[in-house]
Amino acid sequence: MQIKGIAQNLAEYMAKLSLKYYSDRWMVQLEYELWKELVEEPEMLEESEIKKLKDLRDMTEGWIMMNYDSGELEFMPITKWRAFYDKNAPF
Repeated sequence: MQIKGIAQNLAEYMAKLSLKYYSDRWMVQLEYELWKELVEEPEMLEESEIKKLKDLRDMTEGWIMMNYDSGELEFMPITKWRAFYDKNAPF
């Protein structure tokens, strides 16, 4: 699935944060780490980064995740992502 529109902005911002904090374009399990920062007490991100991630999440009504089988980023609607996260979060 090709990510377009505002979802592409979310994907690019998540990749930017990965480069900043992990020196990697998309650190393995980045989607989980960033979500954890949003839903729990932030340990890494600055307040402005949390706000921008939340704003992009709310505008897209979804989240970006890596399909580790294909190596492609995918957009997932927020309700589907929350259920997926609850079932698959590595921590």
